[in-house]
Amino acid sequence: MPDTTKKKSKKNAPILCAVIMIAFLAIFIAVILFPLLGESYGDVAAVGFLVIYCLIIVAIIAGILVALHQRLKEIEGGEEDDAKKY
Repeated sequence: MPDTTKKKSKKNAPILCAVIMIAFLAIFIAVILFPLLGESYGDVAAVGFLVIYCLIIVAIIAGILVALHQRLKEIEGGEEDDAKKY
């Protein structure tokens, strides 16, 4: 019978790292970019640049979530220690 508590503890680290990075990026958007959007309301080029910048950060967050999903699938499949073979 597989040890589920060991797999649960191995899942905690990737989830924690993903949550910390997503929180950092969300705070970055909220603190830095949203006030700048308010300041540059009349300038279309500046607003466009900031929106593209926000979309890049959202894409990074999506990449983090995809990597987290893949890592959790690896842990479920028992592949967490494959790198030790090499």
